[in-house]
Amino acid sequence: MIEIVPAILVKTQEELEQRFKEVEPYVDRIQIDIMDGKFVPNKTIQPEDMKDFKTNLVKEAHLMVNDNEKYVEDFLNLGFDLIIVHYESCKDIPGIIKKVKERGKKIALAINPPTPLLVIKDYLNDLDMVLIMTVNPGFSGQGFDSSVLSKIRELRGMKRDLDIEVDGGIKVGTVKLAAKAGANIFASCSGIYKFEDKKKAIEALKNDATT
Repeated sequence: MIEIVPAILVKTQEELEQRFKEVEPYVDRIQIDIMDGKFVPNKTIQPEDMKDFKTNLVKEAHLMVNDNEKYVEDFLNLGFDLIIVHYESCKDIPGIIKKVKERGKKIALAINPPTPLLVIKDYLNDLDMVLIMTVNPGFSGQGFDSSVLSKIRELRGMKRDLDIEVDGGIKVGTVKLAAKAGANIFASCSGIYKFEDKKKAIEALKNDATT
């Protein structure tokens, strides 16, 4: 099933609430980008600033951090539905998968553009989703890396029933390319938030993915 997911990249609780309210009526899930200033040079809102954040939407935490164990625990305690950790920074992937599953939540691995699929092959049967980055993580508004399309096609061929999310440079035009390659979930920040009418922006992305 095709799904558009607003990716929220902010530094404060006030910004989070504002961006969330702008899209809440039009989507079923949101992704919140969590950066520690170490794994990537940018730093965003931290879990301690999100204790009062409540929603019935599906919540993804995209962890672009070094201390995955701490952050995973924090976001499980915050009631997030899906936790995304990066292969490149996660030191104990089996342990993280086990922890998340034991709490009844979903787990995904993210890989950056240079990272080959081979490194996550042994985990595929235990994952609920794979997030393929179509930019190098850290900042919104980067250009879509079309060389990653072959990786999406390869992954879809490896596991037909797996949710494949893409993130980075996702806008009208690139959504179609990623969908044709086999992605079915599309996280977009500037492709939604740079437009005044968020509803129309989300509808345009969905139409691009399905036509």
